[in-house]
Amino acid sequence: MKRTFGLGGAISMVLLLSCSQMMIWAQASLPTDERTNGKEVRAAFAEQRAAIQKCTAVIYEGSKFFNYGIVVSEDGYILAKSSEFEGRDNLSVRVGQTKYSGLEVVATDPRWDVVLLKIDAEGLYPAIWAEVSDLAQGTWVVANGATSRSLRRVNVGIVSAKIREVKGSAPAVIGVSFKSDKGSLEIGLVTPDTGAEKAGLKAGDVIKKFGGDVVTSREALIVRVRDFMAGEKVAIEFERGGDLLQADVELMPRSAAYKEKKSRNDQMSGDYSKRRDSFPRVLQTDIPFSARNIGGPLLNMDGKCVGMNIARANRAESFAIPVEDLKKVLAELMMEVH
Repeated sequence: MKRTFGLGGAISMVLLLSCSQMMIWAQASLPTDERTNGKEVRAAFAEQRAAIQKCTAVIYEGSKFFNYGIVVSEDGYILAKSSEFEGRDNLSVRVGQTKYSGLEVVATDPRWDVVLLKIDAEGLYPAIWAEVSDLAQGTWVVANGATSRSLRRVNVGIVSAKIREVKGSAPAVIGVSFKSDKGSLEIGLVTPDTGAEKAGLKAGDVIKKFGGDVVTSREALIVRVRDFMAGEKVAIEFERGGDLLQADVELMPRSAAYKEKKSRNDQMSGDYSKRRDSFPRVLQTDIPFSARNIGGPLLNMDGKCVGMNIARANRAESFAIPVEDLKKVLAELMMEVH
């Protein structure tokens, strides 16, 4: 008997074949050593690994490694991710195989989440800057992976999106919310255990100035808050019962003041950076970082630095500060020092 198939039967057959093909693909998946960050792939980037070894600083709290940095001068200046230093002490740095104590924080840039560090050293190998960071999507790039005392391993990936701004909430907060039905910055609620509560701000107070600047809207206040880091004290002028008062309010990390509900994507992303948004410009890659592997250089295939890895955003996106912007940030921070 000749058998015929209707549309439903044809669809079922296609689905059956598709499932079978998927099983074959799964059985024929790449060996571990041949995957993106497998041993064989990493070995192909030996020249870039040697370059990253020279210009990377490995940063410790006590004996525990927690982040990377970029060596930017022969005499011991290093750029790193600022928010990772909140609440840490007993800091030290390893460059190459030499460990340096007495690490000093000399300047910060809250807008970019960058800190300038200084160690007492000579003859270091600073990163070699690339001319541009505007690489085509799909271009190979190299960063730091795991580390040991004598070896920087590499993490490889590709540029996965065009350079762009990443907006977001201010990473540091005062600890207040405002009445939505008011045209002014009238405080509706003061969050417990925040800088605002400790400084004596109360519901009904109207904020007039922040850091010496007049602020008349939430948008203006958010822009101004971004100029400061968590842990800094900022003078706030406010009106209460017709009187103008002033208080020094310590800013807190948003993550510490408010327990924000994780999205499904965040739940799947695992270990991402404390601060992963509110950057003026980022170069996006698909490098599978952990949060503690952020802070170091992002290199092109010539071993030149095209940016600084500044955030693990989620399971598919990692951000770097483009080299053009990074050089400007460094110049401004060095001016503060000198």
